[in-house]
Order: sequence, then structure tokens, then C-alpha cells
Amino acid sequence: MSDADLFRQYAKEALRESSKVKSENETEGLLDLAFTWSQAALASDRIFGSSFTSSSPDVGESTPLTRP
Repeated sequence: MSDADLFRQYAKEALRESSKVKSENETEGLLDLAFTWSQAALASDRIFGSSFTSSSPDVGESTPLTRP
């Protein structure tokens, strides 16, 4: 299991637990945690690779220039 998969698992667990708690503060905290783990999974995929490939560069990435 990759780090990204593990991070996604943590995000799902935090999301699942957020529906069980009674306090609005706890729910909000767990939702924030789920979001953070999801972002970590995306970053891990981007840094270490994944099966997802983008057809265009992300904002801020430079593209190599080719001469005709």
C-alpha cells in the first residue's frame, strides 16, 4: 500500500467518524482532518507518482519550449 493510499484510508476514517460525534466542534475538526489527509494523498501522488496523468501542466508549472 502506498503512502497516498494510506492517507486516503485515514481521510475516510476521519470522515466516517465525523458522522458519529455529537459536538459540532468535533465534527468540524474531523472534517478538517479528512480534508488534510486527502490533500496529503494528492500531494503524495504528485510527488511520488500515480497512475493519474494530466494532459496539461498545472498552474505555475513551466512547459518546455520547442523550436519549429
